[in-house]
Amino acid sequence: MNKRFSVLLLTSAAALALSACANHSAPSASGNEAHAQSHSAGGACRSIGEGRKINNKGKNDAYLCSARAALNSSEAKQVLNPNIHVSYGNVGGKTLVSRQIANAVNKTPEETCQRAFLSAVKRFQSTAQRYNSKSVHVVSYFDKKTVGGDQYECHIGTWNSRVVLKGSI
Repeated sequence: MNKRFSVLLLTSAAALALSACANHSAPSASGNEAHAQSHSAGGACRSIGEGRKINNKGKNDAYLCSARAALNSSEAKQVLNPNIHVSYGNVGGKTLVSRQIANAVNKTPEETCQRAFLSAVKRFQSTAQRYNSKSVHVVSYFDKKTVGGDQYECHIGTWNSRVVLKGSI
């Protein structure tokens, strides 16, 4: 009798644990929409849905953000080199690619995407400085696709955000 009770108790505990995990791992569609709308209210970034997932796992929310807003931000004035001009749009000549990641924990999409974007721009500026260039030209290049206008693509995962830029110096 004692053995049957132990098996029954263990089975019940396992079923309860699995149902709790299932309830927390797949939020409802209305919850995702509210989450995306609350983050896009700032104006610098807007949600464009989910990006491609590896093995269909993890979070990968895609955003289009304003490069002009990021380049004119107070953070940009602190981290970018004012002696090397940055232009966003067409790139020509020999192009380079920079993939940068920023911490997304407890940050809005605008904050984390801007941080990743500015890190990539700063990397281009460092390369330009090594080659004695006075300007860099960058454009979004996520999944080897460029984005027109002054927008860049940013993908936010569970822990970090990713920006890929292509540019010339």
